[in-house]
Amino acid sequence: MPQDAPGPAATDTQPVTPPSVRIRDSAVATLKGILFALCGWPRGHWPIPTVTSLLILAVLLVVTVELLPKRLSDVTLTVRSRTEVLELELQPERTYVWWLPPGSYSLLTAQTAGACEQRKALDVVCAYAEPTAVTIRHGGTVRFEVLPSDSPQPRFGVALTPRADATAPSSFEIRRGDGTPVQTTDLLTFESQPVEHWRIPLIARRVQIGEFLSESVGVGDGLGGLPHEPIMTEGDVRMFARSFGSLERYQVKEERFDPADVVQIPAEPGRDGLLLGLLSLDGDSQNAFALTLHTDLAEVFVRRLGAAHKIGVSMWSILSQLPIWLALWVILVSLIVVANYHAARLSGLQKAPS
Repeated sequence: MPQDAPGPAATDTQPVTPPSVRIRDSAVATLKGILFALCGWPRGHWPIPTVTSLLILAVLLVVTVELLPKRLSDVTLTVRSRTEVLELELQPERTYVWWLPPGSYSLLTAQTAGACEQRKALDVVCAYAEPTAVTIRHGGTVRFEVLPSDSPQPRFGVALTPRADATAPSSFEIRRGDGTPVQTTDLLTFESQPVEHWRIPLIARRVQIGEFLSESVGVGDGLGGLPHEPIMTEGDVRMFARSFGSLERYQVKEERFDPADVVQIPAEPGRDGLLLGLLSLDGDSQNAFALTLHTDLAEVFVRRLGAAHKIGVSMWSILSQLPIWLALWVILVSLIVVANYHAARLSGLQKAPS
């Protein structure tokens, strides 16, 4: 019986998926994977967080806290130091009256009266055996420096430099008791006699503690004929903050300066601040000024030979010392541990044979 010839083999035809559909399906699958990795959605685990989402939340929390302005915690700092040289920039709108011990003044120009003597055309010397009052108007730059002394008691010098402002020039006035004052608008220097005890309050907008030798304008003779460089011998800065909604203040940071550091406050070159403090000198000071400064600035600038850095405080270091933030981190870490435990159990159930 004749057999039929085999027909052509049947072929399975599958519809060709357009490229746009494949791209769309791939994007949807990727989005579902990302959402599941973050929050367990949409596979029935919402709103149970995952380890990944909690870690991202922790990172966002740290970044947000760091970006908060420090004025929210009312950050202040206190600087204490022993230094041989100090430079202040005074506030132009304030009038200063300082009492200085017995000593001699040197002026370029002045109204010669009383104890003043005109030695040269631009050299007027006023010597006083009693304390005098110096009045400073319209600001200026003041430099204090410890001077060499043959006596056990220390000596110091003061240099008053007027501001370069034609509209309101600085003026300095020397007065002894009810005597006739001596006034000048030029550079004024003072050298004291050995003093047993002396102190004045300080209010300034900029301060520099210490000095490099290359910048010194009052270099004297040191041991063995070597030049004397006035320096800061020791010091530290302490930073404080205030709790939210409370008057209680607490210390958040303390750092010591190295000998011969140069400290500048404020840290920014063109910024002014308000610095309040006390400057004193006595026989127990080991020939160095004792300085204490308070300010609401949050940073100081420290210069060293070949290096410079800022000392400041971060908002995270401020808030991390509060008990409420410690409790928050305990809760967050606990959630991460619990989420990790449940993720491990879920993975084990999915891998178990049915």
